[in-house]
Amino acid sequence: MKTKLFIIILTGLALNLNILAQKGYAEKINQFNDKGQKEGLWIEEDKYHKYFMYYQNDVLNGTYYVINTAKNVLSSLGQYLNGKHYGIWYYFGAFGHLIMIQKNFKKNDKPIPAEHHAQGTCLYQCYSISYYPNGNKESEGILLWDESPESDFTFEYGEWKYYADTGELIKTKNFK
Repeated sequence: MKTKLFIIILTGLALNLNILAQKGYAEKINQFNDKGQKEGLWIEEDKYHKYFMYYQNDVLNGTYYVINTAKNVLSSLGQYLNGKHYGIWYYFGAFGHLIMIQKNFKKNDKPIPAEHHAQGTCLYQCYSISYYPNGNKESEGILLWDESPESDFTFEYGEWKYYADTGELIKTKNFK
């Protein structure tokens, strides 16, 4: 009997400590440092998404992910390093299926196609692969952009490959 009472008290104490620890952690979200800059975990929401991001001295640094709150699935996952995309970024559809990855982020070393001069400077580039819902590749190649690889002002560059949903290569196109 004493053992059961001890376990019940210990479990209750552990639950209370866990609740207090979570409450203490919640107070650490969306904080500013002593210079008034965003610091640590930030969580923001809009009508359909919840954004989770990490800052160091007001600069995005670390894991970044977005939840589609309407469908309750992961929408995107990646990392920032000193405010820039880094590593591999994953993008998911409304049912949680992979729709695209982007990788090999770097400053653009390609000439900007003449037809895109008016839209931007194309400061950055990455390698992008899009997927059909069945998991087979849909297309792949280099993307150029100015502010974000998710913006409307991204441009295909160089050789792009396009595939049928069965996985077979159906077309190759060069963008310059």
